[in-house]
Amino acid sequence: MKRALITFFILALIAGGIYGLLQVVPQGDGGPANQIRTDTAERRDLKSVVPATGEVLPLLSSSVKSEISGRITVIKIEEGDSVVRDQELLELDRTSLETRLREAQRSLEAEKLRLEKSERNFKRLEELFARKFVGEQEYLDAQTELKLAKLNIEISQARLEDAAEDLSKTTILAPHDGVVTLMGVLEGQVISGASSVSNGTDLLTIAQLNELYMEANINEVDVEKLYIGQPAFLRFDAIPDFEVEGKISVIAPSARKDGNVRVFPIEVVFEVADNRVRPGISATVEVPIESAENVVSVLLSAVFNDGESGGSIVFVKNATGWERREVTTGINNLQHVEIRTGLEAGETVALSRPPEFRKSDD
Repeated sequence: MKRALITFFILALIAGGIYGLLQVVPQGDGGPANQIRTDTAERRDLKSVVPATGEVLPLLSSSVKSEISGRITVIKIEEGDSVVRDQELLELDRTSLETRLREAQRSLEAEKLRLEKSERNFKRLEELFARKFVGEQEYLDAQTELKLAKLNIEISQARLEDAAEDLSKTTILAPHDGVVTLMGVLEGQVISGASSVSNGTDLLTIAQLNELYMEANINEVDVEKLYIGQPAFLRFDAIPDFEVEGKISVIAPSARKDGNVRVFPIEVVFEVADNRVRPGISATVEVPIESAENVVSVLLSAVFNDGESGGSIVFVKNATGWERREVTTGINNLQHVEIRTGLEAGETVALSRPPEFRKSDD
């Protein structure tokens, strides 16, 4: 009895599985696998655009560095702070440079005293030489000493000015208005100054965020349709349902290779109307080049290439099935295409070739 119940249970499971499989597998030509997706021709306003993707960058951005090496003693700003031109950003240790400045000041004072002595000695020997109380050699030596004293004054003055200038460089100032977008150092850190032999330490980055630009690459086929000052519309992956208008400010005069494609870099400048738009986010730009109002249009996937004539065709639903019809197309907005002739608003078209046309049209 127990074995019979087990056998019955297994047979029931098998029967249930077969029934479920039959519900999934299409039955005959009328099953779901043979259903054709459709679209209805409607009147729309279309804009033909040149699309591109790229990255948002600040129009003005500076990497701040120090001209001298030293240890950071004070940082007066934080990342995200707004700054103005010549605002103090951070300070370096001044101890050694202050000592150098004092030494240069004392050296200059000493050279001034030597100059006074040389002037007195020269005047004395000049009078004695005029009276022929001293020889010419002694007179000329005094003259040379006076000239050397004057040169030493100039050298000491230059060293003093150089020491004072280096001391002033211990205070790092903002090169322009903007926002601190990156802080790369800490108090107490020893940094290297930028020079002819060293790039120096990157301290921080300041960028103007009120005006940004997007850099994108345009295919060589489309670049001839663009011009400087042309309006462009930007959308951002990170900010759905937000669009901003900009203008093309730069079109590269020569092409670059992007893989196997030749492209022309362009820059689209725009003003920031939303704080969520920041440097580094990705964006899509569309540059309108043509427009058409209230025209009959369908999805791009509803228009097929006619292998015989090379023209465009659609498959229109009628009372008995589908009919093949030649059409003339116009502009498209990358989603819908204008149908100038061959189709009326309200007609239904296929988004894939109906089975009865696949062999003859392929």
